[in-house]
Amino acid sequence: MSVTVAPDIFDQQGERYEEGLGDGWETSPAFLVETDDQDKAAAALYAAAGRFMSVDQNGKELSPAEMTGDYPQYTPNYVSDVYLTERGPMIVTDTKGELSRGMAERMLLILETELRAQGITAHVTAPPADLFLEDHRIWRPPTETAMHAGADVKAPTNE
Repeated sequence: MSVTVAPDIFDQQGERYEEGLGDGWETSPAFLVETDDQDKAAAALYAAAGRFMSVDQNGKELSPAEMTGDYPQYTPNYVSDVYLTERGPMIVTDTKGELSRGMAERMLLILETELRAQGITAHVTAPPADLFLEDHRIWRPPTETAMHAGADVKAPTNE
């Protein structure tokens, strides 16, 4: 098993900058995992997505106590569901169009850790710019209940 990352994953997604938040990119990053084990890769992305929300601009994974808003922090304000594409599962984040080097490096470290925990061989890269997510299914964890699935499940009607 090995996990590799495209060396230019963030350069593929946005212009590089050296001001504002420091060294980084003008982008909200997306992560595509190419692998033979789609289900385990999707599970790793799902786990990573949950952790991405607490990564600050300096690359620190904040504790729940630090996420109260009492600290000056810049974290993603959205991470998508896991989408199943023909090239592999993927997620999209919203970092307000700015991705600091610290945040980028921590997100990759988290994703690599979660992929290794699944015991698979995978390559992390940027999705093609012309990929339309509306055309793809959303992956759900096997243990997710109908209550958690929300809009995907319709309540029975008494007719």
